[in-house]
Amino acid sequence: MKQTDFTRMYLELRTKAKAIGYDFFGNQEVVDDVAQEVLLRLWKVWNTLLSPEDALRLAVALAKRECINLWRKEQHHKNIPLTHNHETIRPAPHEAHSLEEYELSEAIRHATYTLPKAEARLWRMYAEAGLQAGEIAIVTGMNVRSVSSMLSRARQHIYKLLKEGGHIDD
Repeated sequence: MKQTDFTRMYLELRTKAKAIGYDFFGNQEVVDDVAQEVLLRLWKVWNTLLSPEDALRLAVALAKRECINLWRKEQHHKNIPLTHNHETIRPAPHEAHSLEEYELSEAIRHATYTLPKAEARLWRMYAEAGLQAGEIAIVTGMNVRSVSSMLSRARQHIYKLLKEGGHIDD
């Protein structure tokens, strides 16, 4: 399907994903996270979909999967320390990166959990999915300037926490 079809179906897909998220969580903030994650994933595979029905079916499956993933993350990441601690941050056994690189990536991941939900959602799209502000604006339905501003605040917040935690120097 064409990208113009995504724009045309955006509201229907978002509404479907939000309904599933609301049934699962009953919390509007989490519902928005679910919907945006679903739309991001749909955007990535949009050109491979054959019909609007395929898009709706995939949106439902992705929303259910995202609800489960968010619930699991909540259970797993309730009290994560942000300080530099070699006992809580361990390199993976087959990791090719140095200990310092691994610790820094873990600290960034932990710092992301302290961002406000909206900023964390945009940061994940930027840092993990590799989307640019314009693409994020399309997926979220937000203004490009708002996206850029929120990404900047997220970057500053993460930098501040990394500096306070002793992970980076000035």
